Amino acid sequence: MFNFLHKEKLIKEDLQGIAKLMYQDVSDDSWDKENLTKRNLNFTIESVRYIDTYAKRLMNTAFGNKLLSMHFENLSKRIGAYVGEVIKNNIN
Repeated sequence: MFNFLHKEKLIKEDLQGIAKLMYQDVSDDSWDKENLTKRNLNFTIESVRYIDTYAKRLMNTAFGNKLLSMHFENLSKRIGAYVGEVIKNNIN
């Protein structure tokens, strides 16, 4: 009769923590180390330009294609979490 009281709770992921991995866990590529920094990825609307450039580099370079093929799910989750946090922080 009261089974609705025993429903499982929704599991929330730490999206802000996942988003921070964009600058905390960077590849050995020189462009990545130089541009994917905490200073540049500061959750502002302008910082999305770095994410856009990064995504284009992933799709258009041999090194990027290798990363995408090996870590597509992680990269897409991190990029999505970062853009989502930017939207959340800047919504009025």
